[in-house]
Formats: sequence, structure tokens, C-alpha cells
Amino acid sequence: MQDDTTFSLTGASRLNGSGGVNGQKFGSRDANDRGARRHLEGDVEGAKAEYLSALELDSGNATAHNNLGFLLSQEGQLDKAIAHYQLALEIDPQKSMAMANMGLVEGAQGNDKAAVEWLRRAVGANTGNVLAWDNLSRLLLKMGRLTEAEAAARTALEAAPHEGRFYLTLGLAVAGQQRLTEAVEIFKRTVHLDPNSANSWEQLGVVLWLRQDLGSAADALRRAVTLDSQSVSARYHLALVLLTRGEHEAAVKELESVLAIEPGHAAAQLDLAVLSVSQGDAAGALDRLEVILHSDPENPRALFYRAVALDQSQRTSEATELLQALADAGKGKYSQRAHVYLEERSGRHS
Repeated sequence: MQDDTTFSLTGASRLNGSGGVNGQKFGSRDANDRGARRHLEGDVEGAKAEYLSALELDSGNATAHNNLGFLLSQEGQLDKAIAHYQLALEIDPQKSMAMANMGLVEGAQGNDKAAVEWLRRAVGANTGNVLAWDNLSRLLLKMGRLTEAEAAARTALEAAPHEGRFYLTLGLAVAGQQRLTEAVEIFKRTVHLDPNSANSWEQLGVVLWLRQDLGSAADALRRAVTLDSQSVSARYHLALVLLTRGEHEAAVKELESVLAIEPGHAAAQLDLAVLSVSQGDAAGALDRLEVILHSDPENPRALFYRAVALDQSQRTSEATELLQALADAGKGKYSQRAHVYLEERSGRHS
């Protein structure tokens, strides 16, 4: 898996009407239901007006508070959203959706521990709240709590066994625990259920790559790129698979496509620089490495290959100084490689 993979949390609430009685409460319920329909249709202002109307008719309509809070959170008005979720929970202390939405707000603010607590409260109040289980599993996955994420994803799947995105989370949690064969089968299930999910095809490709099934990995990643030609992650993973297979020309095309989409993609820039070094194109490598080291001057891999490119360019003293500094640092893979390079070069020149 990519280290920087990011697992985004979506809104936990399915907009719904609460039960009501005659008179104003009945009118409040109807207004909330109209708001929910408008909300789902994308009419945000219309939905907001209906939710406010529902609360004017019955300030004790917990579902309207919850739905208005969810709408406000979508607009980025998190403090106002929290206020409505709190009101919903004062009215109905066991309202699972409001608890789940509180968890999402905490997560959006970077308070992952509090978010987990709210989501656990949500599933405790209603074990059938599938979306809360889903959000809990993805948050735990993001936090690296893989066994807990797996358990939450499996619980979500018990209630919704045909939901492809739940399998995606489960597969990521299982793969993160290095159970790669099992993860492959889970991702195959995911793409069967949702064959148009570029992310699912990408994750299948990555796990196949980790298992050294390079042909199948390339096929899966090409499918991901076909489904989402702008996916930097899928293209970059495909390039890595192609490099592993020795298909350098095809890999270069993918890496250049990555940079066309995201010019600041340092890893793709560095891989192209390394390929330039391996092909004896020292000038091209130095140009790429200058871009990388401008933004990340201590990058040990970039520094090592800059030294090699300098050596190829007959700028021996500069190369030696840089290699010696890396070797003297005495830590990491490229410190060791610099030490070996200097020893081998000394042997060639003795």
C-alpha cells in the first residue's frame, strides 16, 4: 500500500424523517422530509429552509436538528453543526446518527481519538447503523489500528454483504496485516461488486504487485487507469510494476503522465532521474534532481543519485564530497550505498 494513502470519511447520516404526532409536530415531520428530499437532490438552500421550518414548528424535532447539522457540516460550518447535533442528542440521547455525525465532525477537525469514541457510541446505541460501522472502520484504518478496522468492516459487511466499498476497507486492513493472499480474494470480491471503481482495481493491483504477480498487477492497474485516467496514484503504481518487470520505456511514459497531472510529484521525478542515471544521461538526471533537492534538500536518495550523476559528468571532486558526507552520516540505506560506492570507485582507480 502507499504510505500516503488517505482514507476520507463521508457523512454518516442517511437523511430521514422522524416519527411525529398531529398538528405542529406532524407539520414539522413533513417539512423535515421535504428538506431531506431536497438535500438528496442537491438543493442545499431549499433543504436548509425546510429544516428551519421544521424546527420552527417543533424545536424538539431531533431528526431535523441532525439533518440541518449534517448540511451545515457539508458547508464547513462545523461549530454550528455541532450545536445542532448536541441539541438532537439532548432531545434523543440515543440518536445514533447524531452521534456518528459528531464523530465525523471531530474527525474533520483532526480529533481522531474523540471521533472514534463518538462512532463507538453510535454503534453502541444502534448496532445496525451500518454507515457508522463503515466510518469507524475507515477511521481506524487511517489511524493504523488494523485489527480493529478489520473487525468494524466485517460487522458492516454482515449487515450489507453486497457493499463493495466495505470490502475495500476490509481488504486494506487485511493487506496492512500482510495477509496478502486473503487480501487479493477480498479485492477480487470488491471489483466484482463494483467493477467501475478505479480505487478498487488499483488496490487489487498493488496487492498483486506485493505478491510478485506482476502480470496480473499490471492488468489490474491498467484497468484502474482506464477507469480514471487522472488517477496519479494508479499511474504511479503502474509505473512501479512496469519498472519491476523491466519495461522501462512504458514505465517512463507513465511517470511522465504522472508529472503532467501533478508536476510536483517528487517520487515520479526522482524515479525518472534514477532511470536517467542508469541510462548514462547525467545531464537529464541532474536537471530532475535539482528540482527535487530544491524542495527537499536532505533527501538521501536524491543526494546519492546526484553524486552518481556528478561522477558520470566527470565532476569527481563534487561527487566525492557529496558521497563522503552521505557515508559519514552513518545512517540509512543511502549512507551505506555511498560508502560502498566510494570503496568500489577507489578499487577501480587503485
